[in-house]
Amino acid sequence: MLSAKLGGKFDRYIVKCLPKGASPNAWTAVGLIITIVASIFLAIGHFFLGGIFIFLAGLCDMADGAIARTTGRVSLFGGFLDSVIDRYADLFFFFGLCLYYYSKRNLFLFLCTLFVIAGSILTSYVRARAEVFLKEKCNVGIIERPERVILLGIGALFYKLSYIIPLLAVLSNFTVFQRIYFVWRKTKTKEKELADV
Repeated sequence: MLSAKLGGKFDRYIVKCLPKGASPNAWTAVGLIITIVASIFLAIGHFFLGGIFIFLAGLCDMADGAIARTTGRVSLFGGFLDSVIDRYADLFFFFGLCLYYYSKRNLFLFLCTLFVIAGSILTSYVRARAEVFLKEKCNVGIIERPERVILLGIGALFYKLSYIIPLLAVLSNFTVFQRIYFVWRKTKTKEKELADV
């Protein structure tokens, strides 16, 4: 939702705050490194530091796209690389939490985190497949990656992950079913149009 509504609107302000010279792909790589650091802090239970690095990684994720759009360096490979790194970032964050909850023998939150992983992967997968079949954007749904990162960062900073993780488990998978329903409705409409021709 946030990416669809706000994407690109603050690019020039973001770029003004960044050091000059770095390429969009360089910022993508820096974001991945910061993501790994955040994941390590989550895995060892240093949630406050983990939250700080989650938001720093999010800023890098915003920076690469902002620089690409404002400097005219948008590329197919850059978009592809950013998308792949985003998937890795999601996995690293939640793998870190899985390790932490496993070490604490907290089965409920461990399972919830696994469901968040499934939901986050399937949210992007369903979108990709839907756009192949429908030849149009499929960014519907209550929660996408920006919302997940914001909620995860807030939960870590304020030590509220025991509430945030179950919430993300529900919302992430609900988004998957919203997209499945969207595709079902669109395909039914197209099939009806073809039948009426």
